[in-house]
Amino acid sequence: MKLHHFTILFVIIALTLFISSDIKTNNLVAVVREKEILDQNFNRAIDNAATYLVEVEGMNSLTINKEKAVNVFFNSIYSTLNITDNPEKQTLIKNYVPVIVVTCEDGYYIYYTDEYIGSDHYSYFNKRWSEKIPFYYEDNDFIYSFTLTDKLTLYDKNGLLDVTKEETIFTIDYHELSISKKYKNFREQKSEHFLLNEEKFNLIRKNTIISSIENSLTYYCNKHNNIAHQFGITYNFAMPTIDNSDWVRSIDNPSIMVMFQGYPYGVGVGGTYNRFDIAGSIIKKGEMYYIEQKEWYYLYHKEGCQELKKTDSIVFLNEPYYSVSDCAKKGAYACKICIPNGVRVPEYNP
Repeated sequence: MKLHHFTILFVIIALTLFISSDIKTNNLVAVVREKEILDQNFNRAIDNAATYLVEVEGMNSLTINKEKAVNVFFNSIYSTLNITDNPEKQTLIKNYVPVIVVTCEDGYYIYYTDEYIGSDHYSYFNKRWSEKIPFYYEDNDFIYSFTLTDKLTLYDKNGLLDVTKEETIFTIDYHELSISKKYKNFREQKSEHFLLNEEKFNLIRKNTIISSIENSLTYYCNKHNNIAHQFGITYNFAMPTIDNSDWVRSIDNPSIMVMFQGYPYGVGVGGTYNRFDIAGSIIKKGEMYYIEQKEWYYLYHKEGCQELKKTDSIVFLNEPYYSVSDCAKKGAYACKICIPNGVRVPEYNP
């Protein structure tokens, strides 16, 4: 073979390798771009869901609308994948969501796939909600039901809070145990108890909430594996490692957590998209008001009113009101400093 034959052969091989490498590079770039788009769509979907999770109603009442939040999440995903009119693909997407968690003040709900036997003796599957699961903890003294706030419910096993043992269930702010005369006996007997220490209380509350949710996620992931295999999904769903900074967002506010695993993407590459994300609720509030108790009447103030800083007689301090009408329903009159056009306190001569 002559030298120019070798040169031609070299050029052909080089071009083949170059073209092959270029195709692989283009495929890799396409896969990376597809993952970026999936990330953006997922972020948008869970943020939209969180926006609708908590609703503020009259009389300062907060309502968890978990059904609406989950529907908003899935509808957002369907829209970005252009499958809003394709029920079969929508069902397939739901199969890649083994579990959704919605936390509320005193517990959480699990949205999962359930299997049941119909009257025709065939197996059927549907998405459903669990009952509310409490943030439960127990030791030798109490059974604790924590919340996302400082409030908790205690079942007193040994009469530490009521020596007569006539009262065994207490729903209180844990700070009361440190200051109320009613619980003096408890402080004397259990001076080192974590309920009397803010740092220890918050640590145990936090760990209880996290471990409760983690245990449920693990259980329902395993349950989903058995169901997913019947749909031909061979991916093994598993509880992911969750960064502590992500957990922080679920400790103090109602939140929605979505696990999305095993979704195939990247044509010819065989990649799977896995994601676990937490979005805290966003409560859109207008003006906030606080109510102060006077000798024979109530005054309501706008948040930030200087009069609030001059008194220690505020009631409902941890429960701001979101409208003048709600304050009026409590029988409160307007502060003349921050609400100059409000209803004034009538003159009263006892």
